[in-house]
Amino acid sequence: MPGDLLLANATVIPLDPGVPPTANAIGVRRGRIAWVGDIKDAPYAFGGNPREVDLGGATVVPGFIDAHQHVITLGYWMSQIDCRYPAVRSITEITRAVAERAAGTEPGQWILGRGYDDNNLHEHRHPTRQDLDAVSPHHPVMIRNVSGHMSVANSVALRQAGITRNTPSPFGGHIATDADGEPTGLLQEKAQDLLGVPFLPQDRSQLREYLRTGGQACLAAGITSGHEAGIFSPPEFSVFQEAWADGTLALRTYMMIRTPFLEALEGLGLYTGFGDDRLRVGSIKAISDGSLIGRTAAVCHPYEDALRESSADGAAPAGNELGLAMFTQDELDDIVWRGHSAGWQLAIHAIGDRAIDMCLDAYESALRRAPRADHRHRIEHCGVMRQDIIERMARMGVIPVGQPPFIAEFGDGFLRHLGPERCRLTYPLGSLLRAGIPVAGSSDSPVSSYQPLIGIQAAVTELTANGRPFAPDEALTVEEALTVYTRNAAHAAFDERKKGSITVGKYADLTVLDSDPRTVPATTISQIGVAATILGGEIVHEATTTVPR
Repeated sequence: MPGDLLLANATVIPLDPGVPPTANAIGVRRGRIAWVGDIKDAPYAFGGNPREVDLGGATVVPGFIDAHQHVITLGYWMSQIDCRYPAVRSITEITRAVAERAAGTEPGQWILGRGYDDNNLHEHRHPTRQDLDAVSPHHPVMIRNVSGHMSVANSVALRQAGITRNTPSPFGGHIATDADGEPTGLLQEKAQDLLGVPFLPQDRSQLREYLRTGGQACLAAGITSGHEAGIFSPPEFSVFQEAWADGTLALRTYMMIRTPFLEALEGLGLYTGFGDDRLRVGSIKAISDGSLIGRTAAVCHPYEDALRESSADGAAPAGNELGLAMFTQDELDDIVWRGHSAGWQLAIHAIGDRAIDMCLDAYESALRRAPRADHRHRIEHCGVMRQDIIERMARMGVIPVGQPPFIAEFGDGFLRHLGPERCRLTYPLGSLLRAGIPVAGSSDSPVSSYQPLIGIQAAVTELTANGRPFAPDEALTVEEALTVYTRNAAHAAFDERKKGSITVGKYADLTVLDSDPRTVPATTISQIGVAATILGGEIVHEATTTVPR
């Protein structure tokens, strides 16, 4: 346990109305916030013999909480070919990077890339197997879309998987074909599983390294807690436990357990809340639809650009203009009831309004059978909404967990897919807060940028990467955006009494910024530096030597 710490000469944004706005110092004792006030009062109000750190006017906010992230996957994706925009802007640049990786890779070995966004590529399309074949005829190649919900494979990879023109698309997935009926290489949703490439490797030593890499990146971004959005395999669970046991787990972690483990957990009698302040079992996680980036989110009305494409080609609609649902309503009802009746918090990935309706129907059915006053069931992403959905969520006490960076990074594509009118209530942060719903902020990293300041800027400006207004009426104030990433994210994990504000008695999880986000131009918030990250009163990251250990 670190010794007493006194942070002095600070601009404090406590996000606690009980703390005076003139507070400029924070006292930390035994890993918790023991005092907040004016430094001149510290000798008698805080006392003791603390180590005093002069922050030189730097801004202190509660430690950021990412309410939906994939830390191990973040570390893993950092090892692959980086195809993210704006570093990569065309298919030509993707194939050039694949060619370079192939030149140093033994024939027959997989080449993996990640992060391309067809909406931002110069060609405004997905790569094809022919694009990849031209530079990698001897290696199986898979390039994953930034959404994680689709991938492009070359002919070697398709051949190894036995995917031909006669291969049917699996339920919940789609094998894209060209005008001649041949696979283009694009595999959406569950069709990706046909390649046999696991979303994550199963080697525990590799997973430990990815966990370490991703965790350190998050600390450098000011994140002190994360909600790990889906434990996919026993090795993942094991490496989190190992890191917890040896004291190397970077973040306080709230784990979401995927539905394939529900039967085993039912047998154990385990449910939400088991664990401690560093590693805790959280929600049962299900995925009910696809991605908005890839037009596989289940929506009530067709995607506008899908209809335009069909009209331009003179062809009949392809049949997926409404996205893809992963479950029937009965199947989803069953999963929710099993989790709810066993005491679990449910967290369901639902992006399209059709999928959100299905989730709310399932929650409502379970709550009718077994009322629970403080269930805090969640909808992860909760993207395409309507006013009646917002009112229903408020009435039911369902928590949306949104991703503000999606607005900046994918908003131009969303506008093409949905049109401006439907985007007005897509990731509608302001409307949710005005309805009294504590929407929680997150990144879904590595799908989008893991740095909370990027999300905070997007929530405040509502501007896309190309500078287009997305949903201006949904813009938040800086303090509202900070609340989404702190207090509200803590509430989504039943942690509001322990973290999320600079309040006496809460964990001393703090983020030190080199500028006050309330006073800089809103379009520069993402450029603010994280000077230090403090976890339980210990400085676990610092950008410069101005914050002494």
